[in-house]
Amino acid sequence: MYTYLLSIVASSTISYTITRILIPILRAKGFTSIDVHKPNKPTVANMGGIGILISILITYAIIIFLGTSYSLYVKIMTIMAVILIAAILGILDDLKPIKGLSKTFLSIPTIIPIILSAMLNPQIIIVGRPEVPIVGKLRLTIAYWLLLPLAIAGPANAVNMLEVMNGIMPITCSLALIPIIFAQLFLGRMEDIILTTTLLGALLGYLPFNRYPAKIFSGNVGSLLVGAYIGAIAVISRVEAIAVIALMPHLINAFLVISSVGFKERRDISERPVKVGNNGLIYVNPSKHAPITLVRFIVLISGPLKEKDIVKVITYLQICASILALLTIQLYNLKI
Repeated sequence: MYTYLLSIVASSTISYTITRILIPILRAKGFTSIDVHKPNKPTVANMGGIGILISILITYAIIIFLGTSYSLYVKIMTIMAVILIAAILGILDDLKPIKGLSKTFLSIPTIIPIILSAMLNPQIIIVGRPEVPIVGKLRLTIAYWLLLPLAIAGPANAVNMLEVMNGIMPITCSLALIPIIFAQLFLGRMEDIILTTTLLGALLGYLPFNRYPAKIFSGNVGSLLVGAYIGAIAVISRVEAIAVIALMPHLINAFLVISSVGFKERRDISERPVKVGNNGLIYVNPSKHAPITLVRFIVLISGPLKEKDIVKVITYLQICASILALLTIQLYNLKI
């Protein structure tokens, strides 16, 4: 029990402390971005995901130092390898923008550590046997391996696409982790919960600085590593079905964006999905060339909203997705 508490308390405390230290350093080094959804367009420190990464790595180092089982050690090292690859890609993208489709392909290698771990420790990292509610354990061979490259790249890019306003990433991803924890508990994957609570703690420690009005942005380094982390947890714990439901707002947004403008990087899109008025209200961009996004869809239905109100709507959508994922867990008891 103490390891669960240690993972969330340590990661949240370290994340909070490091993020607070990083803000002036990143600003002084010129790592800033414009907050485009505010009328005065303030500059905000960027690449805050570095703090999330460091807090996770330090927390894992503490857990390993205090002693852990070999199976948890393997899973921790696998997760660390996955998020390091994702973080490196994110840092490169923050320093020199990578085209959208190229970034998607470059994020596929994040699955390599899981494949290698499954080959070296097949009794610990089980690939190709996801557990699906009602259906039970599936024995997939060709189909699963064909889809496996997207298991990490998919959520990594989906989380990256939705992180467009203050606080959205840490809020939605924290809420998405809750049903994953319950699924791990329900299926008896007790040590896997430590993997999830470590990320949850890091996000909670980071949130005070990223929520409206944000003092720091996660950058691509943050959103890619968090999305990749969630995908890795889903594969390792074999709760892919629950993760898909929990990440539904991210996946819907990704579908809307890709169906309207393809895999273009947001920097390469000539028209923004929404416009910001001098009064702080966010309006739908009427241009037919503007991409369709979840934010644009929300404003189209509700009318002009302030940024913090849009974040609230997306939070409510995420709560609904997490509740649906929690209800789905109960279906593990049913077999056909």
